[in-house]
Amino acid sequence: MSEPHGPAGLVIFDCDGVLVDSERLNVRTWRRMTTDLGLDLTDEDVVHTFVGKAYADNRVRLTELVGRDLDPAWERRFRAEFRASHAELEIIPGARHALEACVAGGLEVCVASGSMRQALEYKLEATGLAGLLPPSARFSSEEVERGKPEPDVFLLAARSMGHDPARCVVVEDSLAGVAAGRAAGMRVVGYESDMTPHVWFAEADAVVTDMAQVPAVAADLLAAG
Repeated sequence: MSEPHGPAGLVIFDCDGVLVDSERLNVRTWRRMTTDLGLDLTDEDVVHTFVGKAYADNRVRLTELVGRDLDPAWERRFRAEFRASHAELEIIPGARHALEACVAGGLEVCVASGSMRQALEYKLEATGLAGLLPPSARFSSEEVERGKPEPDVFLLAARSMGHDPARCVVVEDSLAGVAAGRAAGMRVVGYESDMTPHVWFAEADAVVTDMAQVPAVAADLLAAG
């Protein structure tokens, strides 16, 4: 591990719903595919049950909801549906500016996602963000034992990037992500959109509704010590 960087800090961005506008696509897929399993879930049900969590954890919850093991054929169709929906991916407005402005202001950046690594790579490439987040600055729940709301992926990111958790700011749009950031001992900036209930950010240190606000807010949180 490299030595900690000094006073600047690290901004750790979630991917889905923070950098790429995938959550509404994911919700649509979850609803369609869970209907095939005999479940009748609303968009709100899907958001509260599955959004912001690793698939391994969601798989356990889904098995509980349907009361039986998942059919491998259904899981293959599920993954195919997700891949197909991501052909419609768009970048979150202000996300590119947020990454660039953080770096210009002397902060390091990385992404730590609940997605599988292959899916994370695809999303960054598809939205043109891969050049701002090299492979060494990409972290997936696939690389840790426990997904969000546990802090593992954020702690991996901080350790790998050479930063003390106390000098890290997490940018998250989910309840599980906020909880993971707090558990990691990091400052948390909640990104609130029309997909995210305001109550999810009760434990965040700051809340923004425009990703372009993140660099200034992160800098202020780190400056506060």
